[in-house]
Amino acid sequence: MRVSQLKPGCKIIEQKDDGNEIRYEVISIRQIGKQFEVTFRSVLGLASALYPANAFIPAAA
Repeated sequence: MRVSQLKPGCKIIEQKDDGNEIRYEVISIRQIGKQFEVTFRSVLGLASALYPANAFIPAAA
């Protein structure tokens, strides 16, 4: 899914090299210029990252 299409509540699954998965939930998304700031929540806590609008993130269906 494109970052620009994410909505709060979307689920993201990151597959690590060791086979473990980390599951994230999108808490908020806001546009900053041509980029989007996405705030995620996981068992590791809250984190935010900036992405270009056309970047792809593997969202769960």
